[in-house]
Amino acid sequence: MKVAIHQPHYFPWEGYLNKIRRVEKFILMDEVQLTDSSPMYRHSLLTVKGEPKYITISFQKKDYKHKYYKDILINKEIDWQKNHLNFFKENYGKSPFYGDVMDAISPIFSKDYDFLCDVTIDTIQLLTSLFEIKTELIKMSDLDYPKESKKNQLVLDLCLAAGADYYLSGRGARKYMELEPFNEAGVQVEFQEFVQEPYPQHSSSEFVGGLTILDMLFSVGIEETKKRFIC
Repeated sequence: MKVAIHQPHYFPWEGYLNKIRRVEKFILMDEVQLTDSSPMYRHSLLTVKGEPKYITISFQKKDYKHKYYKDILINKEIDWQKNHLNFFKENYGKSPFYGDVMDAISPIFSKDYDFLCDVTIDTIQLLTSLFEIKTELIKMSDLDYPKESKKNQLVLDLCLAAGADYYLSGRGARKYMELEPFNEAGVQVEFQEFVQEPYPQHSSSEFVGGLTILDMLFSVGIEETKKRFIC
C-alpha cells in the first residue's frame, strides 16, 4: 500500500498533486498546527504584470497556535471568496480558458464555509476529481493513531494506521528523517524528486514556478493540464 502525507493546501501546486497521483492513499493532516506563511491558507498566482501575488483566506487568529488546523475558524468579516473571484477576473479574465476554469472551481466560491480546513480539503478533492486522480484521500482525524506521537514517529504511526508498506516523502525531509524506525516497521521510504516542467503562462514570458495549479489551468486549460497527471 503506497501512502503519502501532507497538510491540506489551498488549491495546491503541481508537485503536491503529483505526489497524490503517485500513491494509493493520501493522508491529509488536519490534526496538526497551522504553519504560518504556508499554503494551508493562501497561495500565489500572477498579476496581469506577471508578478506573483498571494491570495489569502483570512482566519480567526485568537489562540490559533493552540488549536488543531481542523478547528480554526474563518474570519467572516473579510469576504475571501469575493476577493479571490475579483482577483481571478482582474488578472486572468482575458485568458481563453477563464470561463471553463471558473465553471469548474465555482463550487468553492458558492459554499458557506465555517472552517478553514474544509475549504482547503474541498479544493484538493475538486482538483483530484477534475484530473481523474483515483487516490483515496483520508483525513488524519479519521485514523486511529497515537495522539501523543510527534514528528518522525507521527509520520510512521500514520503510515501504519493506513496500512502502508511504502511511504512517499517530500525530498525536503531527507535532511532530518530517521529511516531506521520505518525499516524496522517494514515501511519502505522513497523521496519525491519532482521537477516542474515550464508551461506557457498567461501573463509572464519568463516562467514562474511553484504557483497554485490554478495558474496552469487559466494559462493552458483543463485538458492540457490534465495530461500532466496521466501516468
